[in-house]
Amino acid sequence: MIPPSNDTPTDPRRRRVLQSAAAVALAGLAGCSGGDGDGATTAPTQTTAESTTTTPTTVSDAAQREKAIEFVQILAAGEYETAFGMLSENIRSQYSATRLETDWTETTADYGRFEGISGTTREPTGGYDVLVVQAQFEAGVLGVQLAFEQASIEGLQFVPLQGAYSPPTYADESAFEERELALSSPACDLDATLTVPTDGADTGVVLVHGSGPNDRDETIGPNKPFKDLAWGLATEGVAVLRYDKRTYACDVATGDLGFDALVADDALTALDRLRAETDVGSSAVVGHSLGGYAAPRIAERDGNAAALLLAAPSRPLYELVPDQLRYLANLDDTVTDAERSRIEDAESTAERLANGNYESGGLAWSAAFWRAVAEYDPVATATELDSEVYALQGGRDYQVSPTADFPAWQDALGESHTALYDDLNHLFVAGVGDPNPNEYFEPGNVAEAVVTDLVKWMG
Repeated sequence: MIPPSNDTPTDPRRRRVLQSAAAVALAGLAGCSGGDGDGATTAPTQTTAESTTTTPTTVSDAAQREKAIEFVQILAAGEYETAFGMLSENIRSQYSATRLETDWTETTADYGRFEGISGTTREPTGGYDVLVVQAQFEAGVLGVQLAFEQASIEGLQFVPLQGAYSPPTYADESAFEERELALSSPACDLDATLTVPTDGADTGVVLVHGSGPNDRDETIGPNKPFKDLAWGLATEGVAVLRYDKRTYACDVATGDLGFDALVADDALTALDRLRAETDVGSSAVVGHSLGGYAAPRIAERDGNAAALLLAAPSRPLYELVPDQLRYLANLDDTVTDAERSRIEDAESTAERLANGNYESGGLAWSAAFWRAVAEYDPVATATELDSEVYALQGGRDYQVSPTADFPAWQDALGESHTALYDDLNHLFVAGVGDPNPNEYFEPGNVAEAVVTDLVKWMG
């Protein structure tokens, strides 16, 4: 197995290529630091003592799972020395806590804020118990693969959990053309894609991402909801501009930016570019999650665009994070001490922010961000706009609540300007049962009903 490079990639595009190719594989399983160099995961070479008089103590599956989850939570908390100490002596002899820190931070750099553990899977391999802990972040799930021999962690690797994307059946690729653009932004140019119907368009939209470092397709696992929307809307005669988010494309962190710099400013640049590149007579900003929360502000600053809100929070943002952490922690009906500690920390931060203490920022956002949103009411801003505003919500969304957030939009905008889709999740992809972040990593597409409603409202 090829060990990870000691070089820290400074180009964020190069860093993402390394990650998407699973090239940042941790440490090598014990006994495979050499090998044929293909980067494949192999089981550690077993060594057997000559004496057969000692019977190894059997460790339960539950104990291994608890240790695996604890290891990932400690890593996510930045306690690298402690996490390093949980590895076997064999791995520690080949590795270091500093290298563990580097590999973890580089691998997760584009994933955004850690939100919790969304599940575990188990597969015995080569005489070892291999557990994959699904670490849920804002912008994706990272598989942390641990090979156990009884209670000892003998192997470790990071595995991006992704699959193949398939376009939605409602998209007709002969009905539109795409061309690449670059949008000017203070930190770096942002790569963008303009999707234009072959017969031209009277209406155009800009898609604005949720929180976390998102690419122009808002890729999560095998799913690309913004690509679905772009191709679906263009099939129906709407021009669409989508772009890589500043925190994805540039060497800048979420915690370095205020609200407008993080969300609104680049969207306004995109609206201007959309109009310059097409003959559209009307335009709209279509924002998802945090982008939906910001959409009324973007429309207000623009002065001409309508606002279409997908899964937009209506509450103060600091209320959402503790709710999400509680939900994730309770998915397996067991709240660990580490999970409880994370929830309590988030609740404490939320209380501080609610009391107007923004000095040190919080929940991955800067003090400038929190000062800006303290003065911003998305619902009130939406109702004061001269342009049209519509709000859409999935009924299976655990990140933005159909019961705690959406009713405010229904009350403010009315039935004719809102839509609730009972079987759709936060990505507006259909599912069944209790919502779970693991479903984001099952291939799916934005529901056709969402595209149909957007087209109807923009018509």
